[in-house]
Amino acid sequence: MKIALAQCNPTVGDFSGNTNRILELAQEAKDAGARLVLFPELAVCGYPPRDLLDFDGFVEKNLVALETISKAAKGISILCGHIAKNPAPAGKPYFNSAALLQDGKISALYQKQLLPCYDVFDEGRYFEAGKTPVIFTLDSLRFAVTICEDAWNFPAFLPRPYIEQPLHAYRDKNIDWILNISASPFSLGKPEMRLRLFAQASAFSKAPVIFCNQVGGNDELLFDGCSFVVNPEGRTLSAAKAFSEEIHYFDTEATNDKALPWPTSQGQWLYEALVLGTRDYMRKCGAKGACLGLSGGVDSSVCAAIATEALGKKAVTGVCLPTRYTSNASLEDAEAVAKALDMPFHVLGIETIFKLFENLWKEWFHHAADSLTLENVQPRIRMTILMALANSRRLFLLNTSNKSEIATGYATLYGDSSGALSILGDLTKHQVYQLAEFINSRGNMIIPKRVLERPPTAELRHHQTDQDTLPPYSILDPMVVAVVEGLKGTDTLIQEGFDTQWVEKFSKLHAASEYKRHQLPPVIRVSSRAFGIGRRIPVASVK
Repeated sequence: MKIALAQCNPTVGDFSGNTNRILELAQEAKDAGARLVLFPELAVCGYPPRDLLDFDGFVEKNLVALETISKAAKGISILCGHIAKNPAPAGKPYFNSAALLQDGKISALYQKQLLPCYDVFDEGRYFEAGKTPVIFTLDSLRFAVTICEDAWNFPAFLPRPYIEQPLHAYRDKNIDWILNISASPFSLGKPEMRLRLFAQASAFSKAPVIFCNQVGGNDELLFDGCSFVVNPEGRTLSAAKAFSEEIHYFDTEATNDKALPWPTSQGQWLYEALVLGTRDYMRKCGAKGACLGLSGGVDSSVCAAIATEALGKKAVTGVCLPTRYTSNASLEDAEAVAKALDMPFHVLGIETIFKLFENLWKEWFHHAADSLTLENVQPRIRMTILMALANSRRLFLLNTSNKSEIATGYATLYGDSSGALSILGDLTKHQVYQLAEFINSRGNMIIPKRVLERPPTAELRHHQTDQDTLPPYSILDPMVVAVVEGLKGTDTLIQEGFDTQWVEKFSKLHAASEYKRHQLPPVIRVSSRAFGIGRRIPVASVK
């Protein structure tokens, strides 16, 4: 039997667009001779819908869309994720559901049983847990239905497994195939981890698993696709591409282990992920283009390369805004990046505005502004101009801060911490350099060698480098990963060999800047824990 895995890219709340795409892919699968086509979790409404579920008409529109899709299920069976209403008088109002559509109608409904409420997930806020397994037969093959987390309940993959184990219901039931439709967000290493997970689920269930995942970006969350089929022996029988909407076909007679058509380096994973996340955020928000401050440093250079790849080279405008502290090297490198990317570029000196601020400050307060004030006012002047440009041309301003800066509060509030989207906010400084090297390895020297070799600097005072204020990045970045992603405390860091002076310095900077992080734009998530919805730290607390 030919089975189609339709790893589609829905937009949350776009019922007409999502429905039309589902119908197109279902027809394509039917024309190709597939007997069954799978669509991802909540494909009808897009994942995650969050509090849109509470708005009048949202769930009803999803049900109308499902009815439209069901009428197309003739000559092919469709398994599609959607929202179902809970008819019971108690409990949560909805189910996270999978509908089996056959012969123009709904022939079976499966309700997701394990509802994640950790990290970026909050499904228990909206959905009631299902309790009933669903098995159906098609062309003499027996299929079992699961949704995402239902097949994840193994101690090696969940820190605290659920009491329930939905896969128990399918053991020793002569199941030929386990179907799993998912909206599983991306992070580095996650696609390979899923393969190991579903190989274990397959061995546990004594049946191969067909995993169909969502692809695309929805706000800060990325979905990588990477759908696959794995058998109890751990062989990958088929695999779809990463970060690409496609309909992938699999024949149930296949037995050979297939190579994975996925990125082969961390730099490539990061690049393709961030390009997709940037493109989808802008497209789904209706932005016409973007602008960013192009300083001649590595962060803004990498952002410019990603943005032009995502949106088109003429859709991204770079602006360099020098003061007396900006070196000729920075100006030259910013221009070189813009020229290599063939993007619009402007140099707008802000020294006159900066001097005016200094003079007015003395006039207003009868003393000169202190050094820190003068440092911070420069990025705030820059941001005022960049936001004015964005407003005047209907552009989105891209934030260029990285995770190491955000973790230490080194991004100026209402200055370089501003923007509509943070492209690099989940990458440490070392990862930014790694990504820069990958960008240059693709053929053209986009980012000048000097940018990669000279010490990072904000250039807000003479002869400044980042390490005047921060621990060396070789020390800082591992601490950022340990604290933000590993949730380790200062005592643990010291026990693991970090120097006490650096631990204490980082801890003070990190704790003091929590209020800044609550005001960040959405950060595209590529790690196990990013600054955003998956990290809920109080501002007013003892840290």
